[in-house]
Amino acid sequence: MKIFRKTGVSTLINILGMSVAFAAAMILMVQVKWDATYDKNFEGHDQVFRMENNWIDQGLFSTYFCRPMIELVRDASPNIEAVGTMMGLSNQIYYREGNKESAITIPAVLVDSTMFSVFPFEWIEGSAKEFTTKGTAVLNEAFAQMFFGSESAVGKILQTGDGVSTRIVGVYKNNPRNFSMHYGIMENMGDQWLTSGDEWSFPQFLKLKDPSLAKETQAAILDVFMSYFGDNIAEEERDDFRKGFRISNLHDAHYEKDVKASEVAANKSITITLAAIAILLILIAIINFINFAFAEVPFRIKNINTRKVLGEERGSLIGRQLLNAGLIALVAFALACLIVHVVSGTSWASYVSDSIALKDNIGILVITLGIALLSAVAAGIAPALYSTSQPAALVLKGSYGTSVKGRSLRNALVALQFILSFVFILMALYVNVQTKFMANKDMGFPQENILQVWCGYYAGGAHNAVHDKLLQNPSIVDVTFADNLIVSDQKMGWGRTGDDGKQVFMEVLPVTDDFVRFFGLQIVEGRDFQESDNQSETGCFIANETFIQSFPQYHVGSFMGGHVDNAEIVGIVKDFNFKSLKHPMGPLVLLNWGKTQWRNFSVMYVKTAPGADFKEVSKYIQETICAFDPSREPDQVAVRHLDEWIENMYQSEVSLGKLITIASMVALLIATIGIIGLVFFETQFLKKEVAVRRVNGATVGSILQMINKKYLVMAGVSFAVAAPFAYWIMSVWRKGFAYQAPIPVWIFLVALLLVAAITLAVVTLQSWRAANANPVESLKNE
Repeated sequence: MKIFRKTGVSTLINILGMSVAFAAAMILMVQVKWDATYDKNFEGHDQVFRMENNWIDQGLFSTYFCRPMIELVRDASPNIEAVGTMMGLSNQIYYREGNKESAITIPAVLVDSTMFSVFPFEWIEGSAKEFTTKGTAVLNEAFAQMFFGSESAVGKILQTGDGVSTRIVGVYKNNPRNFSMHYGIMENMGDQWLTSGDEWSFPQFLKLKDPSLAKETQAAILDVFMSYFGDNIAEEERDDFRKGFRISNLHDAHYEKDVKASEVAANKSITITLAAIAILLILIAIINFINFAFAEVPFRIKNINTRKVLGEERGSLIGRQLLNAGLIALVAFALACLIVHVVSGTSWASYVSDSIALKDNIGILVITLGIALLSAVAAGIAPALYSTSQPAALVLKGSYGTSVKGRSLRNALVALQFILSFVFILMALYVNVQTKFMANKDMGFPQENILQVWCGYYAGGAHNAVHDKLLQNPSIVDVTFADNLIVSDQKMGWGRTGDDGKQVFMEVLPVTDDFVRFFGLQIVEGRDFQESDNQSETGCFIANETFIQSFPQYHVGSFMGGHVDNAEIVGIVKDFNFKSLKHPMGPLVLLNWGKTQWRNFSVMYVKTAPGADFKEVSKYIQETICAFDPSREPDQVAVRHLDEWIENMYQSEVSLGKLITIASMVALLIATIGIIGLVFFETQFLKKEVAVRRVNGATVGSILQMINKKYLVMAGVSFAVAAPFAYWIMSVWRKGFAYQAPIPVWIFLVALLLVAAITLAVVTLQSWRAANANPVESLKNE
């Protein structure tokens, strides 16, 4: 019992530190696994490549091409086994034929009939054999069950929100979510846009017979493209044109920083950083384990030597200590699993891209268990060998525990924990600074009191009537419509050939004539859209400043190919951020459809009066939309604050910040536990020194100051080492953003003061008993 009183508390806090470290590491490794296996989870993944070009957006690569070019690629090289083309549709509303009450929103995409030759799909019923013409589609298993339950889905008809019918010809097994073709429904695009060189909205995937010949295949495709453009590319531009094309393995493309794509992209350095954090968290937990194991040796030595006198073999004594270390590790692992299980049911789980449920991560559990047992061996073997190798008198009076070598090792280990804690804290603070900087930066248009609504094609087709109905509500001040979100990383891409024969690339946002006025965008030259433009045969454009700077051959009054015929550029609008601030400004044109629309508007913006009740306005908007679109229920109409939507575009950065914050807190907790252990251990051997000082008149305050000074100096030196390293990491990380927040000095001060305050509090509390002990009793015991 006496030993337990001395070591039981340290054992409990050791278990706490290890369990928290294991839990945090497991959660981080779920995110690492998600990114590390992205598009590597299907057979033949090394053969699938994505085409990319930087001809459109000032050096930023795009995955968009026109269909005539894609068709030429099919025969560009004998190494190309298959070519698949797609066009994103975002989320679409579908319902069973004749049953509009069954409307469901599904992630949808248009693909050509050869896409299933590029990617493997496991068919539950039907197949891709009948997926040959427009009007056919395939569903994944989950949505097939939602629509049809136990009925066969093959042959059934679904209708889209804009009234188009599509026949289901197959149902495929659900694909992993970290897979580029993770869609609920795939519709056949047929021959649409097959001969149109102006519609650049199609990502393309290649399946190569021999991926090692990717460079040669890329060169062959480029030769075909050079022939396609012919004299449209000036001789002096041909080298840049060639450099602006590449094909990338699909998994590698997941980490590309210089590309805008409809697929989810990740930052490889972040993935590596999270893996490193997970490893380092476990490392500092093992450091604590080792420190505590050595700290307990002097308290266990009497028991060990008693057993030796009674005849117990050294091997048995070592095994007993290793078993004790193993039990501590197993308890810590079990507690870590409990922590992960609890976290998986909270909002914290949303910070990770994949499920953190234990049943979905058996592999990570097994690896963590192995690490726990290995750490037990690493932490237990040295103290066990040492404590069983020497006579008790030597251990108690002149042991490794109080030797210069022993103290130096433990001090170095705690200093390493300090360094890691500083790095994690500084990174967490800066990620938060960068995220807030992007969320709060002026986008070039007001966001206050503006609601963003996906109104759908039915309501969008009756946008004038919807507009008038909404303005009957006194809480609604203004309404406008668009074909896409005002801020989104992907918009419709167009390629045009100017009168001078040069190619022009831009992003296009069709809007109603009041869009510029609604958002207070500034016309710097020319004019705004007018109501009379709605009767134009060809429509008209308003270009942003970057478009004019990129293509100086155009100006107000110039004509450019539109959706019907050449359309006039009637105005130039001051640049505003129409993408997240991860991306630089690019060429954009706002389009007034004129008389002829490709499709109905699908996005609506509503400006409310100051102080308007959000719930009441939302309900009115939902009811209005449903009055024009019987296929939808009010709860299917999402009404969001525009500023919240823009903030959510940085969710990956917010999640990263949360993960690093959690890691920094865990690292700091474990470092604090390490300090507790070190102070607990050293104060046992400072009793005589403290007693002598007290007898000679030293105060409790001066004793505490003496003990605190060492640890504060340790924290200061660790900060001096960590700060430059953390600054370098921050500088590298922020290069992934077009708009970068400066690295403020205050985060370094906060980190230093936080760690210093915690250190001071922990050391003072832990040393208080030793400083206040009766010096006579301490000297008597010595």
